[in-house]
Formats: sequence, structure tokens, C-alpha cells
Amino acid sequence: MPEPRDRRGAVRAFWETIRPRPARPWALLLAALLLGLAGCAAQKPPAPPKPPAEARDLVALPQDVAAYFDAASLDRPFVAPKVQAELAARLRELHFAPWRRTKPAHGRADALWGLAQLKSDRHYGENLRPLGPAFRGEMEALVRAETYPNLVRPAIATANTSLRVLPTIRPGFLKPDKPGEGYPFDYWQNSGLLAGTPVLATHLSADGAWVLVEGRVAAGWVPVRDIAFVDEAFMALWQSLPLAAITREGAAVSASFADEAFPAAFLFPGRIGMLLPLLNAGEPGAGPDGGGITLLAPAREASGKAASVAVRLRPGEAEPMPLFPTPRNYARLANQLMGQPYGWGGYLENRDCSALLLDLYAPFGIFLPRNSRQQSRQGEWLPFDGLAPEAKEAQLLAKGSPLLTLLHKPGHIMLYLGQQDGRAVILHDIWGLRTKDGQGAEGRFVVGRVAVTTLTPGAEIPEVARAGTLLPSLDGMTNVAPRP
Repeated sequence: MPEPRDRRGAVRAFWETIRPRPARPWALLLAALLLGLAGCAAQKPPAPPKPPAEARDLVALPQDVAAYFDAASLDRPFVAPKVQAELAARLRELHFAPWRRTKPAHGRADALWGLAQLKSDRHYGENLRPLGPAFRGEMEALVRAETYPNLVRPAIATANTSLRVLPTIRPGFLKPDKPGEGYPFDYWQNSGLLAGTPVLATHLSADGAWVLVEGRVAAGWVPVRDIAFVDEAFMALWQSLPLAAITREGAAVSASFADEAFPAAFLFPGRIGMLLPLLNAGEPGAGPDGGGITLLAPAREASGKAASVAVRLRPGEAEPMPLFPTPRNYARLANQLMGQPYGWGGYLENRDCSALLLDLYAPFGIFLPRNSRQQSRQGEWLPFDGLAPEAKEAQLLAKGSPLLTLLHKPGHIMLYLGQQDGRAVILHDIWGLRTKDGQGAEGRFVVGRVAVTTLTPGAEIPEVARAGTLLPSLDGMTNVAPRP
């Protein structure tokens, strides 16, 4: 046990360790510096605000085509009867034209142009890796270009399918990390093909799984299971009947049977833009379904041949083509597609900008070609060369015809609806708006759907305003038919 003096020394030593000591000058300076740095860190400039989730146009403007027409004009035809009859006759002629060909409409280079696009350092697959030379070799072996055309037979689409640039479901993206590329821009996707569309089958893949076909507006490879070959009797029947247009997106097209346990067999979903032969328009109020309409639909037999099947659709799901061309009827169709996702080339059975207009015009008997540039030259082209953005819009407001005037910018097509508060209003299917950040880096503000906007959607978003809205890049307008 320590002596008392030793204990007192131990206590003094303890207090010496905890007793406050006068601060030395260099320590005070270091503390002040650290406090200053901490204060600077806390006062960093705030991060720039994130762009809004939605462009103002899509919130402020009615997403309803009928809203841009007054009550008096909703039932006024936007196409004269004589003009519409002529247009509908032309559409019908082009619809069945593939069945009257005895040879392909395209030479080898045009028909098989996808092979020329195959470069191992350009296209990327679904795993965002270069497709590589092995993919090119596989496609060349399947296509057998030297044998084109190895098949020339009339056929019909028996499913809603895709016209592919190459005989594969694998995608071909360009530089997926570049704005405006990657998903959903699959460059092997050419166009959608609706069930019931007459085609000419021109070339069979080496494995027999894919067939190259030519339709009314486009050509491409489809799975063999999605078409059926037609004979003279089938073609004669279909061409002898008037056409009807599907007017309800997603209407079930099903074959009816007498068996109560299995009353119907689903064939495919109806799509706006689909045309099928009309058997019987029915009478309003007749029968338990209130009338309805009877059409012919194609089905594929086990042999690969096509069979005609009578299908009954409910009132409002299909109507004789052409529909009476009023804004009310146009709005009835267009509003069903409002907000539908954008689909490059019909990707995932969605529509892009030109497919939207092609499908919306077909029920009215108006033919449009497949891509945006071709559509913009369908009528009398009025260029906007040399005009300032404000002058372009002024010219549209002065000379445009609602539901007839198409507006074009490179890579995009739009439909003029009219005006609201002195600004032009358009209907279009748009992927995104170009953006630039403060350092000039390019990006996209994604809209990704069918929408009604002005010509300056997103102008309130600084990143969009820096890159420029749709209006400055408009290069002209055209009317698909004369004003009534």
C-alpha cells in the first residue's frame, strides 16, 4: 500500500493531465483555419435544379383532339365526298397491289439492304456489346443473297407482326451511350405489319423460319408462322368485298364456334389502321349484341395456307371504310391512342410518328406512305426555306388546314390540329426533345408517347431551350388532301 505522500503525488499528476492549459498561438491559428474550411464546405453552391418530370404543354393543353374544334365544326367534313371517294379507291388499289405482282418490286440490293449495314464496329446487341463478325456471318448464311428471289407467292399476314431488316429478333443498336440512340432505336426494326395485310412473299431464309415480304407500305423479314399463303379463290373473295376499318384499338378479333364450351378462338387484337373485308354491316339494335359487324379475318392452317374466318365485332369496334371524315370521328380514333408509348418502326407493336398518322388516316380512306419524309411530300409541299421560326408558325396559322396539314422536320412528322391562344397545336408521337446542359453536352428530355403539344414543347426547360425546340427545325408543310 503506498504512503500518503505518494498518494498525494499521484493525485497532483492526475489533475495536471486534465487541467486546462493556455492555448498556444499556433494552435489557435490552426483551429481557425479548420473552422473556416468547414464553413466553406457547408456553403457550397446548390446543385442545379432537376428538369421537371413533364413538359408544361402536356399538363396545360387538353390531350383531347376534339377540344380544338368548336361545336359547329366537330361534324363538318374535313374532306369533300368526291375527293374522299377517289382517295379511298386509291388506298384499296394499293392495299391489294402485292397480290397482283408476278415479281418482287425491289431488286436484290434494295431488298437485302440490311446486309450492307452490318459492320461489327457499328451495331450493338441486346447486351450492349458489339454484334461482331459472327453475327454478320450468321445473317449472310440465313439470307442466301445469291439466291434472291427464291420464292414469289402471294400471302397474307395472320398476326400483328414486325417487318425486320434482317431475319432475326435480336436488336441492332447504334452507340447505346449516345443521346437519341440505344433503346428503343433498334435499326433492324423496319415497320409494323398488321394482320389481314396482303403481301407478296419473295424470299425464304435458309432455315425456313423467316420469309421476306412486300406489303402496302414497306417490306421486311417476318417469321413464317405470322403469314399464310393464299390461292386464287381466297384472293378473289377478299377483293370482291368492300373493306371495313377497325375503330376500337385492341378489339378482340375471334372466330366463333357452335361449341358452348369453347365459343370463340382468339385470332389477334384489332388495331386502328387495320382493314378487313366486310361481310355484313348489320342493323343497329338487331340481335343480342345490338347489331355489330361481320368481317373476314385470315387464319393460318397447319399446311401454311390461309383460311377465311367470319368474325363478329361489337358496335363501335369496326365500321365500313371510309369513315365519315369529321373532326369528331377523327378525335374518336386519335384519343384512343393518346398517351400510347412511342415505338420506333413499330417496336414492341407500338407506333412511331409516321405510323401514327398512317393508321389514323387509313379508316378515312386516305393512303400515306411509311416514313416521315415520304409523308411530307404526299401533297403539295410548301417549304419554309429562309423563314424565321415565328414566320413559320405564322404561315402555318394562315395556310394550314386542321387534320389535313402535315408538318415536317428532319426525322419527324406532325399533324396540325388548329390553334389555341394564338399558338399552333399539333398531334404527334414523339420520343424526346433535344437538350444541352450548361457545358454544351447533348441529351434528351423523354416524352415517349402520343401527345398534343405546341411547336415549342419544353421551352420552359432551360436544357431544352438551349438545344432549340421543334419550331426552328421545321422545314415545310403539306396538305394530304385539298380543303373541302
